[in-house]
Amino acid sequence: MPHKVIILQRVVPHYRYALFERLWREFGWNVITTNQVPDYGPLKYNRLIHDDEPFIKRYRFEFPWKSNLYRCDIPIRRILADTQATAVICEFSMHMNTTYLLPAIRRLRGAPTLLFWSHGFNMDRGLASPFQRLVQRPRALMCRMADGHVCYSEEGRQFLGQYIDKERLFVAPNTLDAETLRNEAGQVTPMSAPGRPHIVTVGRLTADKDFPRLMRIFRALLADYPQAALTLVGDGPDIENVRAAAGDELGRRIFMPGAEYEESRIAAYYGSADLSVLSGAAGLGVNHALCYGVPIVAYDRTPAGPHHHPEITYVVDGVTGVRVAEYTDEAMLKALRDFLARHADPRTDFAESMRSYVDEHLSLDSMIREFAEVDAFIRRRNTRSPRPEPASPAVDPHRS
Repeated sequence: MPHKVIILQRVVPHYRYALFERLWREFGWNVITTNQVPDYGPLKYNRLIHDDEPFIKRYRFEFPWKSNLYRCDIPIRRILADTQATAVICEFSMHMNTTYLLPAIRRLRGAPTLLFWSHGFNMDRGLASPFQRLVQRPRALMCRMADGHVCYSEEGRQFLGQYIDKERLFVAPNTLDAETLRNEAGQVTPMSAPGRPHIVTVGRLTADKDFPRLMRIFRALLADYPQAALTLVGDGPDIENVRAAAGDELGRRIFMPGAEYEESRIAAYYGSADLSVLSGAAGLGVNHALCYGVPIVAYDRTPAGPHHHPEITYVVDGVTGVRVAEYTDEAMLKALRDFLARHADPRTDFAESMRSYVDEHLSLDSMIREFAEVDAFIRRRNTRSPRPEPASPAVDPHRS
């Protein structure tokens, strides 16, 4: 039987380029994505790959609801007929028609082998309370219909492991091309720090990132460190709230240079940083900071928030930074005071542990190693079983 694997993605962000190219070169996998993206809604803010590439094939995907760009209809039957795929690794979303059609096709036809790829659970809803765990259950039951699942973090695998056999679950961290970023940093002169300690945070200014909170906390920190500086690189719909919270320190101890997409400029900002602070939802900014050797102080998941993306798991106490257990301004302020009292030079203190962690967990090679396991799993599955095996009874996650 030929081995033809396709990856289905609504859009292909720029940071995925290196990964998808490697998957194509090493395993022959192709990416199937849309040939057009609506110019409204959250997807327009992604830096997407629009150029033609030998490993990217494009079809017309429909985004029928202007109010919900995550709703997407994919011509999956045509794609399967054209590609003759023996396996599909499909982005998972309750808003995508493939989430329902692909398991049905797999059951009726016995092919193709199907794996979903996702966070594992809905990060916006969380898992902190019994109710939050209950509303995640329909998602988990849909995931169970596939042959396997690729998660972005161990956290996602642990959740799905309550419903799906562990040998059908994989973790491929949502990461960047760490080696390229390090090489970029080595060729760039860091910007002059406007103060010490210098906090640098890069991210889109959206409500879930809660950057007004960062402004409040930093202004309070100035009482202990009057020469400190905060540089927030980014733009977005919450910018006026952030500026208002910065108050009269904007342009004095707080600097907001705007959005920056040139990697050399981002490297220059991070090159001058002593640490990065996340006051709301964590995303790929975690990977960026760690790849550039900058330790992170961030809130942990709590019942009150923030609703982190999987990257928060890469903030490891004493290894890559510190996680703050209580979601309050006072708790973060105390954590920063303690952190700076213990680490006069945070980058030096964390340099060795961060480099080791990135090499082991966040490098492109680490993702390829996990996808090699996925490739082997698909080959075994196609040889052994024409249909998904019934899921074994799972432990009731609400009983404990």
